[in-house]
Amino acid sequence: MPRKPSARGRVHIVLIPGFVGFDALGQLEYYAGVTPQYQLWKKSRGSNHGAIALHYFDNFPTAAVRTRAARLRNYLATRLARGEFVPGDSIALVGHSTGGLDIRCLLWELSKSPKQTFPVDGAVDPESMVTADDILKLIKRVVFLSVPQWGTNVADWVRSYKLGRQVVVENLRAGFAGSQMPIIDTLEEWIWNYASKTTRMGLVDAVRDVVSESEAGSSHDPTVVAMAQEAASEVELWLRHIATDFHAIDDLAVQGGPQSPARFDKKRREEEIGIWKKAGIVTRSYATLGTRPFKFKAGGPAPRWDLVNPLTYPETTLRTSPSPDTDIIYRIGYRACAGGPLTYHNGHSAPTAKPFFPAGQRSRDIEIWDNDGIVNTASMFWPNGKDTLLVHCDHLDIVGHYHDVRSADKDSPRRFQAYDLLKSDSGFNPAGFARVWNDVFDFCR
Repeated sequence: MPRKPSARGRVHIVLIPGFVGFDALGQLEYYAGVTPQYQLWKKSRGSNHGAIALHYFDNFPTAAVRTRAARLRNYLATRLARGEFVPGDSIALVGHSTGGLDIRCLLWELSKSPKQTFPVDGAVDPESMVTADDILKLIKRVVFLSVPQWGTNVADWVRSYKLGRQVVVENLRAGFAGSQMPIIDTLEEWIWNYASKTTRMGLVDAVRDVVSESEAGSSHDPTVVAMAQEAASEVELWLRHIATDFHAIDDLAVQGGPQSPARFDKKRREEEIGIWKKAGIVTRSYATLGTRPFKFKAGGPAPRWDLVNPLTYPETTLRTSPSPDTDIIYRIGYRACAGGPLTYHNGHSAPTAKPFFPAGQRSRDIEIWDNDGIVNTASMFWPNGKDTLLVHCDHLDIVGHYHDVRSADKDSPRRFQAYDLLKSDSGFNPAGFARVWNDVFDFCR
């Protein structure tokens, strides 16, 4: 496909979302606050960074990793065909959580069939098609944020309660398709029935804002009505995707077949790293470590959370110290993640890492039950564990949801633009967010 090489050699940083897959639902952003931080970073680094562009990719929420990787491939191919990416440019893929597995799957598939072509915008002329090799040649940097490289116990736990998961999703769809606001009451009732005491929950705030934003109400402003309709259709489609394809949970599980990158054996992983080296792809990994709200035995696994055994429930598990600033959402996620089939990938020893943030702390061993509320921290140490950067924060802190940010638009039905979705009491703050993302941008340039 004939395209003129780039005179400036632009760098395209593509942000790939995790499990829930969206770039934005209405005005709820997955990567919250990253664009303002990118602007600050550019100013601090000088005018020579003008040839760097930031892109946000909108994926399927819970589809199989291979399906999500194919969508990412088509996204890149389309922009290559349209001249947005040209030879001489480079692409840096930044994947959070499941998004990191999407990247690994994409690179694996591209390398296995380099001559495969992908029709773009209905083109039938071979000269107008993009090959796998065209895409692979542009990818030069990969960043992994909180990626379950070896799977996560949460996925195995959710798989074991498939019926309950389906009931939850169908209730959410029914609530949104009906009068919509009862969806909030349903969500709060589920959580409050489980816990006797909790702090205000960022997840409920986020859902409430999404629902409010999707309701046009009595507005006579055509723009407000149109935006409300758009937000409603986005949420409805998102819930429909979740209800019809939840295969990502199988790919994130520790146990299962070898089709998922999280379950590649040693030979495949070595081949995978060899592919990256041959293609000139350099990687960087950030592992997130959440606050420990429970007391488990050091040097061994935590007991699995069994719904039929009340003694394993989060609120009956001994804590190392009181945790009044954590919410039930975080504690549920942490408890489900703590116990399960994950083992240290080297077979016997815990990975050791020095915190990247907060800086200055001493290196520490990572227990197999340590996690960030969603993913086991030990699972994030790959492909080169000794160079993994350890960040003290929860799974969603690192993508900007570490504090509540009020909406700047006073007339908007949305009260917040960002949320502390997992109240983990991690201490992550604007300085930590800036340090992590400045490092990401510096690496990608």
